[in-house]
Amino acid sequence: MQNNSPYYLLVFVCMGLMLFNALKKDKQLVHYLFALFCGSLCMVGAQKLSASSVGGYQYLIGLFTCATCNVSWLIARALFRENKPISRRHIVFAATIAGLIMFNQTWHYLVSFDPQPLPTSDIMWRLKQGVNEVTILLSSSILVLSFWEAIRGYSEKTVSQKMQSVLFASAWFLAVFNASVLPKLMFSKTEIELYNPIIITSSALLIVLAMQTLMFLQARDKNSQGIKNEGDTVSIFNDIEITENTNQHEQIDVAPELIDGIDQLINKQQLFLQTNLKISDFAQVLQVPEYKISRAIRYHYKVANFNLFINQYRVKYAQVLLASEDAKGWSILSIALESGFSSLATFNRVFKSIVGEIPNEYRKQSSNHPNIRGRELVD
Repeated sequence: MQNNSPYYLLVFVCMGLMLFNALKKDKQLVHYLFALFCGSLCMVGAQKLSASSVGGYQYLIGLFTCATCNVSWLIARALFRENKPISRRHIVFAATIAGLIMFNQTWHYLVSFDPQPLPTSDIMWRLKQGVNEVTILLSSSILVLSFWEAIRGYSEKTVSQKMQSVLFASAWFLAVFNASVLPKLMFSKTEIELYNPIIITSSALLIVLAMQTLMFLQARDKNSQGIKNEGDTVSIFNDIEITENTNQHEQIDVAPELIDGIDQLINKQQLFLQTNLKISDFAQVLQVPEYKISRAIRYHYKVANFNLFINQYRVKYAQVLLASEDAKGWSILSIALESGFSSLATFNRVFKSIVGEIPNEYRKQSSNHPNIRGRELVD
């Protein structure tokens, strides 16, 4: 007799992680997607547990299992792609797979109560078989795409990013191998059916825990970078003083074409609005070494470092939005994301360090003194 107790573990763990990410204060896109993914896995466990007691109604529960492999692919993109990881076509692709899964569950629900639910049942049966094959094909393709997201551009990643890629790719490969290949190598058909709860639960939890671990690691890296940026901002006057003193004894020449290139990226292309922008991105576009850009920022623009240089433009852009009537209904989070910041906490911290007050206070002051704020932004 099949032991369904592993499904309780699946539901318990996924429910806990879903609530943890859904109730997280500083949520990003990946947290919403992960909460949706965990919720769908909860419904997988619930469907398996309720199959013997609710009969055909289990397939109604199965309608909510449509956000598994397709959403895991979106999560992989959100984890490993910094710039616009998810577009409309990605959502359409994921939604198509969800629709096919829901069609299959609806078919099983109808057949469970009436073996011939429609007059043209033979045609519908052929349609069902075709849809099932397409679903398997697309699901298999999306599993490969998820694995590809982890290893894409591996040689260009930092040590921390490489470790995260290896962790995700290894977990993903082991989960798929454990769910599909290993059981057929080790067990008979009867044994596979007997051990299916353990196989499904272990594979699902391997992916879930790997994703959650990666989110923790990436959050830690961002916090470390934020602390570094904050320290750089606090010491701005000291750094500028050191730079000015250095200029008194050493004349540094910065190529005019490099300055023109930086101005082009900042003022015309507004590259500072890109989230998680790095000095390496500038270097790649301008095709110059990173140290030359760093030197230009310190000696030409008289700014201590690249992060402060970019954040100053982001804050100026945010000031315009905060004082704008058109963006009056926007939330502070929306303005932060629109200005190139990756999170609300970072935006509040950087904005206050540069302007002297948090964005919400600045917006209130702008509404009370629009003319004064207008002159400040122009200046």
